[in-house]
Amino acid sequence: MSSLQTFSSAKLAHPGKRFQGQFVDGLISYVLGIVAFYFSDLFIGRENAVYLGFMVGLFYFLLSDALPDGQSIGKRLLNIRVVHRETMLPCTVYQSFLRNITFPLGIVDWIFIFFGSNRRLGDFIASTIVVKN
Repeated sequence: MSSLQTFSSAKLAHPGKRFQGQFVDGLISYVLGIVAFYFSDLFIGRENAVYLGFMVGLFYFLLSDALPDGQSIGKRLLNIRVVHRETMLPCTVYQSFLRNITFPLGIVDWIFIFFGSNRRLGDFIASTIVVKN
C-alpha cells in the first residue's frame, strides 16, 4: 500500500478480521506472559515472576501494532495492518499504546466500529485505521 493513499481510498479491514487479529494477539500476550513467568520464577521468585509475566504480556499487547509495517503477529497472519489515518504510514509505538490502552473498555471500545467509520474508540484516539494489506 502506498503512503500516498488516503483514508477515503483505503481498503478498510473487516471488523471480523480485526477481532480475530486482536484475539490472536491476546493469546500471544498470554503465552508470552506464561513463558516469562516460568523462566523467571527460577531466578527471581514467584511473586516477582508473576509481575514480570504480566508486564511482558501487557507490553506485547499494548505495543504490538508498532511492529514492522504496523502489523502485530495476529494482523500479519490475517493480512491487515494499522496505519496513521492521514499519512497512511505504519503505526508508531505511541499510536499502538494509545489505540490498545482502551481494551479494558471491552464492548464500549468495539461498538464504535459499527457507526459508519469502521474504527474503534482506540483508533479515534490514536488517529489510526486498520486496512487490508
